[in-house]
Amino acid sequence: MSATAEGDPERSDLATELTRDPRPVVHRAALASRYPAWGAATMGLFVVGLVVAFVALRPLAESIGACVTDPDRLVCRPRMHPVIIALPVVSLVAGLALSLIGGRGALRLGGSPLIGSALGWAVFVAGVVAAFVLSAAH
Repeated sequence: MSATAEGDPERSDLATELTRDPRPVVHRAALASRYPAWGAATMGLFVVGLVVAFVALRPLAESIGACVTDPDRLVCRPRMHPVIIALPVVSLVAGLALSLIGGRGALRLGGSPLIGSALGWAVFVAGVVAAFVLSAAH
């Protein structure tokens, strides 16, 4: 990434279009070929997120099932049931949106789109951890 915008005409065209136009028509394939790590990190978030959200359903549902023996838990409140079950999926969607939108925003500002992916992963991990913390809270 040591090439400057003047030295690489393709980079110059991409950077110019992303910075000047609020709705760039840069093809997704061009961005994917230019920044393969960003695409891999975002797709990794998608795949890992789906698996983790699916695997998390059982322990989170079992924590709701424990309300029979311990009704004073936070998870036993009626409004908390859907929140705890949906939190991993909602954090996945938010993380993906942040990865894609944040990556585009970072490109417009001249930075690396991996910043958006890192933030997306952080949102996803925080959401999953929050779901398990809330399911165990009293």
